[in-house]
This record gives sequence, C-alpha cells and structure tokens, in this order.
Amino acid sequence: MKKYILLILPAIMLLFTACRDNEPVQETSLRIYLDLPINVENPVLKQATARVTNVETGVTTTVSDFRPDGNGYTYVAITVVPEGHYNIDATGVMDYGIGSSVTTTTMKAQASGVEISASTAASAMVKLFFNNYNAEDGLVIEEIFFTSSTYPGTQRPYVDDQYLKITNNSDRLIYADSLAIFESKFQPDMQWDLNPNIMKEAVSISWIYIIPGDGHSVPVEAGESIVIALNAKDHSVINPNSLDLSDAQFEIFDINSNTEFIDEDNPNAVNLIKWYSDIWSYTVLHNKGNKSYGLARMRTDFDTFVNDYYYKFTYVVNAEWGTYESNGEACFVPNSWVIDMVNLSIKSDWAWNVVSPALDSGWTYCAETSSDRTRYGLSVIRKRDAGGKLIDTNNSTADFLPRQRPSLAK
Repeated sequence: MKKYILLILPAIMLLFTACRDNEPVQETSLRIYLDLPINVENPVLKQATARVTNVETGVTTTVSDFRPDGNGYTYVAITVVPEGHYNIDATGVMDYGIGSSVTTTTMKAQASGVEISASTAASAMVKLFFNNYNAEDGLVIEEIFFTSSTYPGTQRPYVDDQYLKITNNSDRLIYADSLAIFESKFQPDMQWDLNPNIMKEAVSISWIYIIPGDGHSVPVEAGESIVIALNAKDHSVINPNSLDLSDAQFEIFDINSNTEFIDEDNPNAVNLIKWYSDIWSYTVLHNKGNKSYGLARMRTDFDTFVNDYYYKFTYVVNAEWGTYESNGEACFVPNSWVIDMVNLSIKSDWAWNVVSPALDSGWTYCAETSSDRTRYGLSVIRKRDAGGKLIDTNNSTADFLPRQRPSLAK
C-alpha cells in the first residue's frame, strides 16, 4: 500500500504544479509618472514615450499618452500590463525658459527591475525623473593646445598654432556635422556678482563656430579624432618650435574689417562657420588658459540664436580702488545643448568656475601663475582608462593631465 501511495504523490504534485503554471497572469493598470527637472523655468513636455519591457517574457509595451498631473512638473500616463518585473525606459522633448527665450531639449529616464503587482495601489505605479541628455554625447574634447609656442631663443609667443582635438569616445559612428565649438564669456580668475546669473541654465559665450555639413559630411569613427586649428598649415616652416597643423581637417577663419589683424585662409582645411563673436580681431584661444571651452549640438537656426539667445547683465566689480557696478551683454548656449565642457584656469588665480558644475565641476591648467612663461608649448590632454577609453566624469581636475607635451608635436 505504501508503494502505491508513493507512486501517486508525485503525480498529484505534478498535477498541482501544472495547474499553477496554466493559471492566467493577472493584469493590472500601471501609472507612469514623469517628473521634469525643477531647476528650469516654465517646463512644458512636448512629447514623451516610455517603453515598458517585461523581464520574464521580453514583451514590450509602448506608452506615449502623457498628460499634466496637477502641476507643471509632473506628467502621467496609464497602461495595462501583466504582473511581473519590468525595465522602463522613457525619452521625451521638453520646452523651457531661459530669461525671455524658450529653448528645447531632449530628456531621458529609466528604471530597472520594477515589480508590478495588483496587490497594492502603490506597486502599480512608478515615478521616473527626467534628466537632460544629448544623443551625441560620445564626442569629447581630448586636447586643447592653447598656450601656443615661442620663437627660438626668445619668450615671444607664436599664437597661430593653437588647436583643439575632438574625439569620438563612443563605440559607434558619429557625424560631427553642425557640431558647435564655443568659448566662455567669463574668466575663472575674475569672479563677478552677476545679475542675472544664468549659469544653472546656460553658458555665456565670447564666440561660437559651427562645423559645416549636410548631416553625413563629417563622419567620425569610434576612437577617431578631428583637429580644429586656428591656422591649418605647417607652422614649423616659420617657427622651428612650432607644429605642423597642415593635416587639420578644420580651421577657424575670420573675415573682419580690422586691417591690422588679417586672418589666413588655408585651402587644405574646411572653415568653420562663425555664428557669433565679440572679439574685434581674429579668434585666438586665451594663451594663459583663462577661459572655458565646450561642444554643443545647436537646437535652433542661426537667426533665432543670435536674436533670442542673447541677454544683458550687470555685475559688481570689487577692485583695489573701490567697488562699482558695470554692465555687459552676451549670447548664451543652454546647458542642455552642451555635450562636453572643459574649464581652464591659471593655477594660482582660480576664483570660480564659469559654468554649471553639472557640465564641469573641476578645472585644469598649464600656467602655474599669471606670469608663468614655462606654460608655452604645453597642452592639456584628457586621461585614458585601462581599456583605452577617454575618461569623462565632468570633472576636468580628475579627467585631464595638465602641462603636457602637445600630441601633435614631433
């Protein structure tokens, strides 16, 4: 008798297991909340899409009907999904204000391993916090040679050989068409009490240039670089201490009415397109390193930028002879458009960073002091990790090697 009981028990257990496996999975309503950044002015979510992927089955549900929920910073959508564990990825487009201007940025958010159950109301909802992102954030500034060289036997600077090296740090092909290169308006050694101070939302700039192209004209393969020279020629012919930049793909060429400063146009390099500059001669990088430099993807056209992304400000100057108020004006690039930023400073003179810490919380240098003439012929170069990837933690103090021999020097 015991033998028959032992034979029957496994069959009964198998029957109960099969019944449980065949039970339908209960479905439940899922509320997805998207919270917009609270540090922007008058945000409006123009569109959003959430992909809700079941970890167990791989089935994905797409949700796009997001609507305001009670305040201007939260949106919600409802969908029905089976109970289970889910990965949720959301992307969107948001408008927001910077002063009198309205700008557009892309957003993303994600959550992994979220358990969705109908057992409690709280478990059938998920809250995601949208953050700014740029789809081309694989492009980074690898090197800035801003100090320039000197003529042999002298300390007289030769500034025409400055350059920036931009590298594709991703694992995919990226097109550099329409990539913007810009310089900060403010300096790290001169801290001003600005009104308004828009650094949390934008970078005030001295100049900005655009790489021309039709969208597929400037391919940059993974790990490859492009060089933007101030003057794309072999400078060592003129100055033996200088560099050969004749292979640079791009150069900054300025046409201006100042006949005392005439720029040189080299046919072997493509000229960048000037969108804005407050420099009265031709463009040079600050050879002490008292500016910051960045890359951006512009989200508007030229006319809109120069007319709408422009503001006036006042500032308080504290000088040895007294304190006074002055004023200025500048174009600005929204932080949400910036894909890389490098703060520079004179080591002994740093007073503040001139961009939001979200873009760069540190700074790097070549000059130890403002009178340091040993800075000439030195560069700042981004570090690499053990796998050969460029290090980019949005902290130039940690990411860059200061006072380096330029990579293009022979």
